Amino acid sequence: MKTTLLLLLFVTLGHAADAQKAADAWQQSITAESSSDFTTAMQQVINFKNAGGDPYLASVRAGWLSYQAKDYEKAVQFHTAAIKYEPRAITPHLGLTYTYQAMQKPKETLAAATNGLKLDQYHFALLLIAGEQLFNQRDYRKAETYFDRAHHQRPEDALALSWLGWAQIAQGQMKLAAPNFEKLMLINPSGYLVRDGFQISHGMPPHNLQASNRR
Repeated sequence: MKTTLLLLLFVTLGHAADAQKAADAWQQSITAESSSDFTTAMQQVINFKNAGGDPYLASVRAGWLSYQAKDYEKAVQFHTAAIKYEPRAITPHLGLTYTYQAMQKPKETLAAATNGLKLDQYHFALLLIAGEQLFNQRDYRKAETYFDRAHHQRPEDALALSWLGWAQIAQGQMKLAAPNFEKLMLINPSGYLVRDGFQISHGMPPHNLQASNRR
């Protein structure tokens, strides 16, 4: 009986020690990241996992650190692994989307964003990224649906409203675009191409074209 109790105590103490090592490694990783020491931060993530830390947390953090270090291939690998551990988690899908976007891979970016939107159809950042990719592919109607969803989620956001307006202009829907750019002229008149969008949607030559005609 005493031998059994001693064994149980030994195992319990061992688990407690591993848990403390994992906790220390996690904090040290965060500290190293704050100093942009991504190599040390990554090593501490490995130490965290080796000490019994949660594999999803290790994978998703390793993906984030790899992304920051611009080691995009590893970032893809780690975020893909994180999805396998937690299929319903949105963070690794967002990580994949940002990584593919940084790699300038539009097809992969769109696929990652739309996969994330299957889990959270109102994820604001993913809606904008997916919409932008579709806009660049000239699929303006589908892009508009994403921008519209983003805009109605955050009506005060100037970027979502601008994208929505430009998607409507691209389809020749000037009557729909005009009030959107009227709002933008009130809240963000110096925003990128806001004045041009306003003038186009109101049947006037855009500002940049007027400037070029004066040369």
